[in-house]
Amino acid sequence: MTRDVKVLYIDLTTGKMSRKLRPDLAEYLGGAGIATKLLQEEILPQEDALDPRQPIILATGPLAMIYPSVTKTVAMFKSPLTGELGESHAGMRLAMAMRLAGVDAIVITGKSESPCYLSISDQFVGIKNAEPLWGFSVEEVGRSLRELEPGSGHRSCIRIGPAGEKQVSFACVNVDTFRHFGRLGLGAVFGSKMLKAIVITGAHDELVGDRPKYNAIYQELYEKCVRTGAMEKYHELGTPVNIKPLSAMGGLPTL
Repeated sequence: MTRDVKVLYIDLTTGKMSRKLRPDLAEYLGGAGIATKLLQEEILPQEDALDPRQPIILATGPLAMIYPSVTKTVAMFKSPLTGELGESHAGMRLAMAMRLAGVDAIVITGKSESPCYLSISDQFVGIKNAEPLWGFSVEEVGRSLRELEPGSGHRSCIRIGPAGEKQVSFACVNVDTFRHFGRLGLGAVFGSKMLKAIVITGAHDELVGDRPKYNAIYQELYEKCVRTGAMEKYHELGTPVNIKPLSAMGGLPTL
């Protein structure tokens, strides 16, 4: 069965926004595959990473939040740190909020004339004034946006601090306080677009077919995650456990 990938396009320069169904993207593997294809369509390879026309892509895969441990959102962009592909992954509530807001991927281009943030739900997409938030830390911005964007549903708030605003080439994007898009300078790309934050609220239900079969697969994966050693290294040390193997592969940017 072909799955329509739901893509939200936002141009910060013109204010134009549109939702498109992209069944052609279903053949690409996971959120990373979808994001890579969208980046290929939108990127300007010869232009500077902080050129306003360069895209930010956020995407989730078809299994995100459906099964245990499938919790990540991928960001794709041209890295201001390396000038090459920027790929970063983050957890917390972002993938769930996107899915329940009816969005599989978001493509952001252009540059706002003044600081702004995006408010996204299944019913509404808006570009809002963030001038009062400019210059504040991610903690302060998170508290303010929770007051500015009231309502029910599964909500995620991603935002930058002063480093992103100043376009520091390795600036991060904070995700729901405790996680980050922490690689290759996505925060600087946000800052170059005058984009302070994105608030996504998902409130609609996600239906699955063949409930008994789904429950059986879910339980099998859950047991594997919590009853075996499959996730043990992440429970004990977390992702820093990958530093040695990445170093052996020559995969660290310091090498």
